[in-house]
Amino acid sequence: MKTIIKFVKEAIRELTKVTWPTRPTVIRLTVGVLIITIIFAIFVGLVDLGITKGLRSLIDLMSQNQVNSEIQQSINISPDDIQVETTPIE
Repeated sequence: MKTIIKFVKEAIRELTKVTWPTRPTVIRLTVGVLIITIIFAIFVGLVDLGITKGLRSLIDLMSQNQVNSEIQQSINISPDDIQVETTPIE
């Protein structure tokens, strides 16, 4: 128990040696951090939006190419082409 009390007393003594910033300094630094955070969030959001639109355009382009190639190939399937296994499983 003595070591805990000694630790607390030393911690309090060290805290009296700290040079604390003034209120205007704290407010100025907090506003600076908030502004930088907002700018970074907007930047990341715009990059995300650009990547999303780019990928969506690429997917649309690829799907259009697939549809065009499928139309050109004209695959015909008749009911006789389908085979079904009808033996019961024991």
